[in-house]
Amino acid sequence: MSQATNSAFLLILEYDGTRFSGWQAQPGLRTVQAELVGALKRLFKAPSSITVAGRTDAGVHALKQAVSFCASTAIPIFNIQHALNAYLPRDISVAQVRRSPKGFNARHNAKIKVYEYHIWNRPYRSVWNGANAWHVKLPLDVGLMRKAAKLLCGKRDFSSFEAKNSVLKSKIASLSSVRVSSRAGVIIITFTGNRFLYKMVRNMAGTLVDVGLKKIEPEKIPSILSSKKRSWAGQTAPASGLFLKRIIF
Repeated sequence: MSQATNSAFLLILEYDGTRFSGWQAQPGLRTVQAELVGALKRLFKAPSSITVAGRTDAGVHALKQAVSFCASTAIPIFNIQHALNAYLPRDISVAQVRRSPKGFNARHNAKIKVYEYHIWNRPYRSVWNGANAWHVKLPLDVGLMRKAAKLLCGKRDFSSFEAKNSVLKSKIASLSSVRVSSRAGVIIITFTGNRFLYKMVRNMAGTLVDVGLKKIEPEKIPSILSSKKRSWAGQTAPASGLFLKRIIF
């Protein structure tokens, strides 16, 4: 029998955030963190302290969330993945488990985060794109949305797209790209950056939808940014269409 050793691990998770009150554990609420910590405790017979690359809000999904933790175990990597998936509910899945260097921290070592926002842009509701996308019935001008998206890129103060009650001191973030793709009624906005303020992605997605609806002109984006006022930007997009796509270390 292999001897247990203290090792550092990185989990890659996917989850449907529909029935969760976000990532962070909260008394009396169902959260992703609480479910994962419970599964780790069952597997390793000891409490586990975990660090997530990026906390997600209530209703937000993840395609490749990253979580780091340490455990004293002799269990092979392959078995850890399958055991955790057996303990976790069906709306959370461990897609990958790998060893990481000691001292690795999923939050501090994350260099780039990629989010996707999904929109179903047809007059009728969709069975397949309904639950995890924002249904915008009126036609969106994707060309105008792309024009506005380019003006969001760069390193700057994003206070205009931050929701109230944020505890983040720095409002500076760097967006390397904001891309808008469209196919068969599905519009996907992909945001790539080093960090995101509280509800920043949802507020930017809502603003781009307002641009597509011709409520806001693309040329207004620079003045919205320079104003540093949330009231100058557009609406807040629903949580259901937002996905944490991946973390780049």
